[in-house]
Amino acid sequence: MEKANSAARKRDLTQGSVIYKLVMFSLPLIASFLVMQLYNVADSIIVGNFVGPDALAAVSVSFPIMMFFNALFMGVSTGATVVISQFFGAKDKESLEKSSTTTFTLTIIVGIIITILGIILSKPLLHLLKTPDNIIDDATLYLVIIFAGTLGNLIYAIGSGVLRGLGDSKWPLYFLIFCGVLNVGLNMLFVMAFRMGVAGVAWATLISQYLSGIFVYYRVNKGDYGIRFSFRNMKIDWAIAKLILKLGLPSGIQSMTMSLGSMIIQSFANRFGSTFIAANTSVMRTDGFAILPMMAIGSALTTFVGQNIGAGKIDRAKKGITSALVIIICIGLIMGVVMWFNGVYIIRAFTDDQSVQEIGSRGLRILAWFYSFMGLEFAFSGAMRGAGASVAPMVTTLIANLCRIPIAYFLAVVRDDYMGLFYSMVCSMIIGTTLIFLYYLKGNWRNKSITRMINSQSQNGKTEEIISAD
Repeated sequence: MEKANSAARKRDLTQGSVIYKLVMFSLPLIASFLVMQLYNVADSIIVGNFVGPDALAAVSVSFPIMMFFNALFMGVSTGATVVISQFFGAKDKESLEKSSTTTFTLTIIVGIIITILGIILSKPLLHLLKTPDNIIDDATLYLVIIFAGTLGNLIYAIGSGVLRGLGDSKWPLYFLIFCGVLNVGLNMLFVMAFRMGVAGVAWATLISQYLSGIFVYYRVNKGDYGIRFSFRNMKIDWAIAKLILKLGLPSGIQSMTMSLGSMIIQSFANRFGSTFIAANTSVMRTDGFAILPMMAIGSALTTFVGQNIGAGKIDRAKKGITSALVIIICIGLIMGVVMWFNGVYIIRAFTDDQSVQEIGSRGLRILAWFYSFMGLEFAFSGAMRGAGASVAPMVTTLIANLCRIPIAYFLAVVRDDYMGLFYSMVCSMIIGTTLIFLYYLKGNWRNKSITRMINSQSQNGKTEEIISAD
C-alpha cells in the first residue's frame, strides 16, 4: 500500500518543484518521441538505401494520408488525457474509472472505422494527390498494410495518453523502446534478407504496433493506477464521452487540418517528381528529430497544466508554462545551429543520391532558424489543451494552414520553385505562434476547469449540461 502511495505521489504534478517535476516528466516523453521518430526514420533509411529513391518516395507520399486518418482518433486521445489528468489532480477516483472505460471503448470503435476506411480509400486518395505513376502501386501496398495495424497503434496511443494523464511517462517509453528496436530488426530482416521491399517495412511496422498495444494494455490493467481496460466490460458513460469529445474534437480537427494541409502541400511537391519527394521526406524526417524535444515538452504541459487546473492551482500552472517556454527557446536556438551546420550529414543517411542530398540540405537550412517559433506553438497549444481550452489551438492551426496553402501555391507552383514549400512552412510557424500567444495573454484559458464545471452542474442537478462551449 505504501509503495502504491509513493508511486502516486511521484506521478502527482501538483506538488514539489515546478521545474524538476516538469523536466522529469518531459524526459521520458522526449525519449518516447525519439523512438517514435526512429520508427519512421528506420523505414525511410532502409528503403532509401536498400530499395531505392522511388521506394522512399512511395513511403513518403503515404505519410500525410496516414496522419489524416490518425487525426480522427487523436481527438479522443487528447481529450482523454485532459479529462484524466484533471480528474487525477482533483482526486476524483470514480470519474477517473468511468473515463478510462469510456476511453477504451471509444478507441476500439474508432480504430475499426479507421481501418476499414483507410484500406478502402488508400488508392483513390493517392490518385487525388497526383502521386506519380511509378510509385503509386508501392504506396498503395504500404498504406493498406499500415492501416491493417491501426488498432494496435491506437490502443498504444490511448493507453500511453491515459498513463501520461496519470503522471506516468516512463512505462510507455519502455514499451516503445522495445518495439522500436524490434521494428528496426524486422525492417532489416524483411527488406535486406527477404527482399520484400516496401511491403517489408510496412509489415515490420504493423507487428511492432500490435505488440506495443498489447504491452500498454497489460500495463494499464496490472499497474497500481486504479483503472482498467477490458474487452469484456466495454461501455460508454455518455456524459464522460461527450466531455472527452468536447475537449478532444478540436484537437482532432486541428490534427486533421494539419494533415489535410500536408496532403495539399504534398500534391504540390508531387509535381516536382520523385527526386524532390525523396528530398522533402529526408528534410521532414531530419526536422522531426530537431523539434521532438519541444514537442515532448508541449505534450508534458498538457498533463502538467491539466493536473494543476484540476487541483485549482492556476498560479502553479502558469509557472510551469513560463518555465517550459524558457527551456523551449533555448532548445530551439541550439537545434537551429546544429541543423544548419550538421543537418546534411543526417540527410545523407537516407540516400546516397547527390541530387536528393543537395535539395534536402537547402530546405533544412531554411527551417533551421525558426525552430523556436514552432516550439513556442507546441508549448502554448499543449498548455491550452491541458486547461480545457482546446478550441483555441484548433482555430490558430486552421488559420495558419489556410495561410500556408496559398503562400505555398504562389511560391512553389506559380513561380515553379520547390523551395517555396519550405518558405511557406516558415510563414505558417510564425502565424500560428503569434495567434496562440495572443490567446494565452487574453487569459480565458484559466476558467476552463472541467472538474469545476462538473461540480457546479452536479449541484444544480444538471449533469448533462457539463458540456459547455469554449
